[in-house]
Amino acid sequence: MKRIIIIEDHPIVVFNLKLGLHGQDGIEVIETYNSGNALLSSQILEDIDLALLDINLPDLNGFEICKYLKANHPHIKIIGISSFEDYEHITQLLKNGANGYIVKGAKNSEMIEAIKEVLKGSQYLCNTARGALDNTTNITHKSVKLTKREQQIIELANIKPCIEFISDGMGENKHSMEIYFKMLKQKLEFYNININLPTIQMS
Repeated sequence: MKRIIIIEDHPIVVFNLKLGLHGQDGIEVIETYNSGNALLSSQILEDIDLALLDINLPDLNGFEICKYLKANHPHIKIIGISSFEDYEHITQLLKNGANGYIVKGAKNSEMIEAIKEVLKGSQYLCNTARGALDNTTNITHKSVKLTKREQQIIELANIKPCIEFISDGMGENKHSMEIYFKMLKQKLEFYNININLPTIQMS
C-alpha cells in the first residue's frame, strides 16, 4: 500500500481529492496539511511515498516545501496540484524537484493515472502543463521577490544573528525557524538574490 499526503489549504479541494482517491487499490491518503508549518511539524514523513502539493499556501509556498522535501525526504514523490497554468510556475516546481504537475479541476481518473505513473518513477504532466512547457515563446521572467515574512527574518538576523532571537521575534519555535532560515538561504542562492545573510547560531 502506497501512503499519500495532501498539502492543500482549501477544504473543498482536499475533500474532492480524498473522495476521488478513496477506495483506490494500492493507495491510501494518510494525512492532510493546510500549511507549510503543519507539514514541517509532521512526524510521519519517513513513512510517506507521495505528496500532492499545492503551490499557494498561507505561509510557505509550494516551491519552498518541494525543495525542503527533496532535501530532507528524497524518497517522497511529489505532484504539484495548482490553479497556476503558466510556464514559470510549472517549470519552477519541476526544478525544485516535483515529479509531476496537474492543474486543479482535473478528472479523478487523471489524478489516479498521475499518481501511478509517478510512483513507478515516471514524470507526469497534465495536458495544460505540457502545453505551457511547449509554448515557450514570448515568456517574460519576472524578478523573484522576497515575502514580507522573509524580509522580517532577514531584519531580525541582522539585528542579532541568533536563532532564539529570530524565533522569538517571529513567534515560532526554534526547530521550525531553523528550517525556514535554511530554506530562505537556499532561495537567495538559487535566485542569486544579492542579500548576504549573517551566520546564524543554531541550536
